[in-house]
Amino acid sequence: MVANTAWRVLVIAVVFAVLDLLLGTLSGSRPALTPAYLQTAAIALVTGATIALVLLPLARRLPDRMRTRFLALFLPLYWIALLSNLVEASVDTTISRSEVIGAAVIFAIPYALIAWMVARLLPARKQEGPVLGIWESLGDRPLLSWAWRTLVAGILFAAGVEVFGILWGPLISKYYHSQTQIAPGVHTLTPPTYIAGPEEVGSGVVFVLVLLPVLAVMRGRDWAALLRLGAYIALIDAALESWLAMLSMTSYSLGFRIGEGLDLTTDAVARGVFVALLLALPAVAGTRRPTTDGHSELASASTGEP
Repeated sequence: MVANTAWRVLVIAVVFAVLDLLLGTLSGSRPALTPAYLQTAAIALVTGATIALVLLPLARRLPDRMRTRFLALFLPLYWIALLSNLVEASVDTTISRSEVIGAAVIFAIPYALIAWMVARLLPARKQEGPVLGIWESLGDRPLLSWAWRTLVAGILFAAGVEVFGILWGPLISKYYHSQTQIAPGVHTLTPPTYIAGPEEVGSGVVFVLVLLPVLAVMRGRDWAALLRLGAYIALIDAALESWLAMLSMTSYSLGFRIGEGLDLTTDAVARGVFVALLLALPAVAGTRRPTTDGHSELASASTGEP
Protein backbone atom coordinates (compact mmCIF):
# COMPACT_ATOMS: atom_id res chain seq x y z
CA MET A 1 0.00 0.00 0.00
CA VAL A 2 2.73 2.48 0.99
CA ALA A 3 4.91 1.52 -2.01
CA ASN A 4 1.92 1.85 -4.35
CA THR A 5 1.20 5.35 -3.05
CA ALA A 6 4.89 6.32 -3.07
CA TRP A 7 5.46 5.69 -6.77
CA ARG A 8 2.29 7.59 -7.65
CA VAL A 9 3.42 10.57 -5.57
CA LEU A 10 6.84 10.38 -7.26
CA VAL A 11 5.24 10.45 -10.74
CA ILE A 12 3.18 13.49 -9.75
CA ALA A 13 6.28 15.23 -8.39
CA VAL A 14 8.34 14.56 -11.52
CA VAL A 15 5.62 15.77 -13.90
CA PHE A 16 5.04 18.90 -11.81
CA ALA A 17 8.78 19.63 -11.67
CA VAL A 18 9.24 19.21 -15.43
CA LEU A 19 6.34 21.54 -16.21
CA ASP A 20 7.45 24.06 -13.59
CA LEU A 21 10.96 24.13 -15.08
CA LEU A 22 9.57 24.52 -18.58
CA LEU A 23 7.50 27.50 -17.46
CA GLY A 24 10.61 28.86 -15.78
CA THR A 25 12.25 29.18 -19.18
CA LEU A 26 9.71 31.92 -19.93
CA SER A 27 11.49 34.07 -17.34
CA GLY A 28 14.91 33.26 -18.76
CA SER A 29 15.87 30.30 -16.58
CA ARG A 30 17.78 28.15 -19.09
CA PRO A 31 18.40 24.45 -18.36
CA ALA A 32 22.00 23.90 -17.25
CA LEU A 33 23.89 21.64 -14.88
CA THR A 34 24.63 24.50 -12.53
CA PRO A 35 24.11 24.35 -8.76
CA ALA A 36 21.44 27.04 -8.94
CA TYR A 37 19.42 25.24 -11.64
CA LEU A 38 19.76 21.86 -9.91
CA GLN A 39 18.56 23.48 -6.69
CA THR A 40 15.53 24.85 -8.53
CA ALA A 41 14.80 21.40 -9.95
CA ALA A 42 15.08 19.81 -6.50
CA ILE A 43 12.73 22.41 -4.99
CA ALA A 44 10.21 21.78 -7.78
CA LEU A 45 10.34 18.04 -7.05
CA VAL A 46 9.84 18.60 -3.31
CA THR A 47 6.99 21.02 -4.05
CA GLY A 48 5.18 18.54 -6.30
CA ALA A 49 5.59 15.68 -3.83
CA THR A 50 4.48 17.81 -0.87
CA ILE A 51 1.36 19.03 -2.68
CA ALA A 52 0.42 15.45 -3.55
CA LEU A 53 0.92 14.28 0.05
CA VAL A 54 -1.00 17.22 1.53
CA LEU A 55 -3.94 16.61 -0.81
CA LEU A 56 -3.84 12.83 -0.33
CA PRO A 57 -6.25 12.68 2.67
CA LEU A 58 -8.79 14.78 0.75
CA ALA A 59 -8.39 12.73 -2.44
CA ARG A 60 -8.97 9.49 -0.52
CA ARG A 61 -12.30 10.78 0.82
CA LEU A 62 -13.74 12.42 -2.30
CA PRO A 63 -16.40 10.75 -4.47
CA ASP A 64 -15.32 8.86 -7.59
CA ARG A 65 -16.67 11.36 -10.15
CA MET A 66 -13.60 12.82 -11.85
CA ARG A 67 -14.87 16.36 -12.41
CA THR A 68 -15.88 16.65 -8.76
CA ARG A 69 -12.52 15.29 -7.62
CA PHE A 70 -10.58 17.66 -9.86
CA LEU A 71 -12.44 20.81 -8.78
CA ALA A 72 -12.36 19.84 -5.09
CA LEU A 73 -8.57 19.49 -5.30
CA PHE A 74 -7.75 22.29 -7.72
CA LEU A 75 -9.70 25.13 -6.08
CA PRO A 76 -8.03 25.05 -2.64
CA LEU A 77 -4.63 24.37 -4.20
CA TYR A 78 -4.90 27.22 -6.72
CA TRP A 79 -6.32 29.76 -4.28
CA ILE A 80 -4.14 29.04 -1.25
CA ALA A 81 -0.85 28.36 -3.06
CA LEU A 82 -1.06 31.01 -5.77
CA LEU A 83 -4.07 33.22 -6.39
CA SER A 84 -4.54 34.60 -2.86
CA ASN A 85 -0.89 35.72 -2.85
CA LEU A 86 -1.30 37.40 -6.24
CA VAL A 87 -4.41 39.23 -5.03
CA GLU A 88 -2.51 40.41 -1.97
CA ALA A 89 0.44 41.48 -4.15
CA SER A 90 -1.89 43.53 -6.34
CA VAL A 91 -2.98 45.47 -3.24
CA ASP A 92 0.27 45.63 -1.23
CA THR A 93 2.85 46.18 -4.00
CA THR A 94 3.34 48.15 -7.19
CA ILE A 95 3.13 45.01 -9.37
CA SER A 96 0.91 45.83 -12.34
CA ARG A 97 -2.45 44.16 -12.84
CA SER A 98 -1.33 42.77 -16.19
CA GLU A 99 1.57 40.97 -14.47
CA VAL A 100 -0.76 39.61 -11.80
CA ILE A 101 -3.27 38.35 -14.37
CA GLY A 102 -0.50 36.85 -16.51
CA ALA A 103 0.96 34.98 -13.54
CA ALA A 104 -2.50 33.79 -12.48
CA VAL A 105 -3.12 32.31 -15.94
CA ILE A 106 0.33 30.87 -16.66
CA PHE A 107 0.95 29.28 -13.29
CA ALA A 108 -2.54 27.85 -13.12
CA ILE A 109 -1.29 25.24 -15.60
CA PRO A 110 1.00 23.24 -13.28
CA TYR A 111 -1.53 23.45 -10.44
CA ALA A 112 -4.34 22.24 -12.69
CA LEU A 113 -2.16 19.37 -13.90
CA ILE A 114 -1.12 18.29 -10.42
CA ALA A 115 -4.76 18.44 -9.21
CA TRP A 116 -5.82 16.25 -12.15
CA MET A 117 -3.01 13.78 -11.48
CA VAL A 118 -3.81 13.58 -7.76
CA ALA A 119 -7.46 12.98 -8.63
CA ARG A 120 -6.50 10.26 -11.12
CA LEU A 121 -3.54 8.55 -9.44
CA LEU A 122 -4.68 8.76 -5.79
CA PRO A 123 -8.20 7.33 -5.99
CA ALA A 124 -10.89 7.32 -3.33
CA ARG A 125 -10.93 4.64 -0.68
CA LYS A 126 -13.37 1.83 -1.32
CA GLN A 127 -16.43 2.30 0.85
CA GLU A 128 -19.39 0.08 1.47
CA GLY A 129 -22.70 1.34 0.13
CA PRO A 130 -23.55 4.70 -1.50
CA VAL A 131 -21.49 7.74 -0.57
CA LEU A 132 -22.85 11.24 0.05
CA GLY A 133 -22.03 13.68 -2.74
CA ILE A 134 -20.33 17.01 -1.96
CA TRP A 135 -23.39 19.19 -2.54
CA GLU A 136 -25.67 16.66 -0.90
CA SER A 137 -23.52 16.69 2.21
CA LEU A 138 -23.27 20.48 2.32
CA GLY A 139 -27.06 20.64 1.98
CA ASP A 140 -27.39 19.34 5.53
CA ARG A 141 -26.85 22.92 6.68
CA PRO A 142 -29.22 25.74 5.54
CA LEU A 143 -27.83 28.37 3.16
CA LEU A 144 -28.35 31.16 5.69
CA SER A 145 -26.33 29.23 8.27
CA TRP A 146 -23.50 28.76 5.77
CA ALA A 147 -23.64 32.47 4.89
CA TRP A 148 -23.25 33.91 8.40
CA ARG A 149 -20.66 31.34 9.41
CA THR A 150 -18.60 32.05 6.29
CA LEU A 151 -18.82 35.81 6.84
CA VAL A 152 -17.72 35.47 10.46
CA ALA A 153 -14.83 33.27 9.32
CA GLY A 154 -13.83 35.95 6.82
CA ILE A 155 -13.81 38.61 9.53
CA LEU A 156 -11.75 36.37 11.84
CA PHE A 157 -9.38 35.71 8.91
CA ALA A 158 -8.78 39.45 8.53
CA ALA A 159 -8.42 39.94 12.28
CA GLY A 160 -5.90 37.09 12.47
CA VAL A 161 -3.80 38.61 9.69
CA GLU A 162 -3.62 41.88 11.61
CA VAL A 163 -2.96 40.36 15.04
CA PHE A 164 -0.23 37.97 13.94
CA GLY A 165 1.22 40.63 11.67
CA ILE A 166 1.68 42.83 14.74
CA LEU A 167 3.17 39.98 16.77
CA TRP A 168 5.69 38.98 14.10
CA GLY A 169 6.22 42.54 12.86
CA PRO A 170 9.46 43.22 14.78
CA LEU A 171 11.01 40.15 13.15
CA ILE A 172 10.03 40.71 9.52
CA SER A 173 8.98 44.34 9.00
CA LYS A 174 12.53 45.48 8.19
CA TYR A 175 12.66 43.11 5.23
CA TYR A 176 9.61 44.64 3.57
CA HIS A 177 11.40 47.97 3.31
CA SER A 178 14.56 46.46 1.85
CA GLN A 179 14.72 46.61 -1.94
CA THR A 180 16.92 43.49 -1.98
CA GLN A 181 13.98 41.41 -0.70
CA ILE A 182 11.60 42.10 -3.58
CA ALA A 183 11.75 42.18 -7.34
CA PRO A 184 13.60 45.09 -9.00
CA GLY A 185 11.30 48.04 -9.62
CA VAL A 186 8.64 46.70 -7.25
CA HIS A 187 7.83 48.49 -3.99
CA THR A 188 5.63 47.59 -1.05
CA LEU A 189 2.62 49.76 -0.31
CA THR A 190 0.49 50.43 2.75
CA PRO A 191 -3.05 50.41 1.36
CA PRO A 192 -5.74 52.41 3.17
CA THR A 193 -7.95 50.51 5.59
CA TYR A 194 -11.02 50.82 3.37
CA ILE A 195 -9.13 48.76 0.74
CA ALA A 196 -7.05 46.42 2.92
CA GLY A 197 -9.92 45.50 5.24
CA PRO A 198 -12.42 44.32 2.60
CA GLU A 199 -9.61 42.56 0.70
CA GLU A 200 -8.64 40.55 3.76
CA VAL A 201 -12.25 39.70 4.66
CA GLY A 202 -12.91 38.72 1.04
CA SER A 203 -9.83 36.51 1.06
CA GLY A 204 -11.12 34.82 4.21
CA VAL A 205 -14.51 34.18 2.63
CA VAL A 206 -12.92 32.65 -0.47
CA PHE A 207 -10.64 30.60 1.78
CA VAL A 208 -13.72 29.00 3.34
CA LEU A 209 -15.48 28.50 0.01
CA VAL A 210 -12.58 26.59 -1.55
CA LEU A 211 -12.43 24.37 1.56
CA LEU A 212 -16.10 23.34 1.33
CA PRO A 213 -15.15 19.92 -0.12
CA VAL A 214 -12.93 19.31 2.92
CA LEU A 215 -15.81 20.22 5.23
CA ALA A 216 -18.16 17.94 3.27
CA VAL A 217 -16.00 14.81 3.52
CA MET A 218 -14.45 15.30 6.99
CA ARG A 219 -17.61 15.51 9.05
CA GLY A 220 -18.04 15.35 12.80
CA ARG A 221 -18.38 17.80 15.68
CA ASP A 222 -16.93 15.81 18.57
CA TRP A 223 -13.58 17.05 19.83
CA ALA A 224 -11.55 14.37 18.05
CA ALA A 225 -13.20 15.14 14.70
CA LEU A 226 -12.79 18.90 15.19
CA LEU A 227 -9.13 18.42 16.06
CA ARG A 228 -8.54 16.34 12.91
CA LEU A 229 -10.34 18.87 10.71
CA GLY A 230 -8.62 21.89 12.24
CA ALA A 231 -5.20 20.24 11.98
CA TYR A 232 -5.78 19.27 8.35
CA ILE A 233 -6.90 22.77 7.36
CA ALA A 234 -3.87 24.22 9.16
CA LEU A 235 -1.62 21.75 7.32
CA ILE A 236 -3.07 22.67 3.93
CA ASP A 237 -2.70 26.38 4.61
CA ALA A 238 0.74 26.24 6.23
CA ALA A 239 2.22 23.93 3.59
CA LEU A 240 0.77 25.55 0.48
CA GLU A 241 0.87 29.21 1.47
CA SER A 242 3.81 29.30 3.84
CA TRP A 243 6.62 26.78 3.73
CA LEU A 244 6.54 25.75 0.06
CA ALA A 245 6.54 29.43 -0.89
CA MET A 246 9.41 30.18 1.50
CA LEU A 247 11.34 27.15 0.18
CA SER A 248 11.23 28.50 -3.35
CA MET A 249 12.34 32.04 -2.41
CA THR A 250 16.04 31.19 -2.58
CA SER A 251 17.06 34.78 -3.37
CA TYR A 252 15.52 36.07 -0.15
CA SER A 253 17.38 36.17 3.15
CA LEU A 254 16.98 33.26 5.55
CA GLY A 255 15.73 35.61 8.28
CA PHE A 256 12.88 36.83 6.10
CA ARG A 257 11.92 33.32 5.01
CA ILE A 258 11.84 31.96 8.57
CA GLY A 259 10.02 34.98 9.98
CA GLU A 260 7.43 35.07 7.20
CA GLY A 261 7.01 31.30 7.43
CA LEU A 262 6.31 31.48 11.15
CA ASP A 263 3.88 34.37 10.65
CA LEU A 264 1.92 32.47 8.00
CA THR A 265 2.01 29.26 10.05
CA THR A 266 0.41 30.91 13.07
CA ASP A 267 -2.21 32.33 10.70
CA ALA A 268 -2.80 28.81 9.39
CA VAL A 269 -3.23 27.27 12.85
CA ALA A 270 -5.70 29.99 13.87
CA ARG A 271 -7.68 29.51 10.66
CA GLY A 272 -7.80 25.77 11.16
CA VAL A 273 -9.25 26.28 14.64
CA PHE A 274 -11.97 28.78 13.79
CA VAL A 275 -13.01 27.14 10.52
CA ALA A 276 -13.38 23.79 12.31
CA LEU A 277 -15.37 25.30 15.18
CA LEU A 278 -17.61 27.43 12.97
CA LEU A 279 -18.15 25.29 9.92
CA ALA A 280 -17.67 21.60 10.70
CA LEU A 281 -20.72 19.54 9.79
CA PRO A 282 -22.19 17.01 12.22
CA ALA A 283 -21.27 13.39 11.56
CA VAL A 284 -23.64 11.35 9.45
CA ALA A 285 -25.40 8.79 11.61
CA GLY A 286 -26.98 5.85 9.83
CA THR A 287 -26.76 4.45 6.35
CA ARG A 288 -28.28 5.29 3.02
CA ARG A 289 -30.99 3.05 1.59
CA PRO A 290 -32.36 2.76 -1.94
CA THR A 291 -35.76 4.18 -2.81
CA THR A 292 -38.23 3.04 -5.41
CA ASP A 293 -37.01 5.64 -7.96
CA GLY A 294 -33.47 4.22 -7.93
CA HIS A 295 -31.95 6.97 -5.79
CA SER A 296 -30.91 6.73 -2.16
CA GLU A 297 -31.90 8.50 1.02
CA LEU A 298 -30.51 8.74 4.51
CA ALA A 299 -31.94 6.34 7.03
CA SER A 300 -31.03 8.93 9.66
CA ALA A 301 -29.55 12.19 8.47
CA SER A 302 -27.08 13.46 11.02
CA THR A 303 -26.32 14.05 14.64
CA GLY A 304 -25.78 17.34 16.39
CA GLU A 305 -26.81 20.86 15.55
CA PRO A 306 -26.56 22.13 11.94
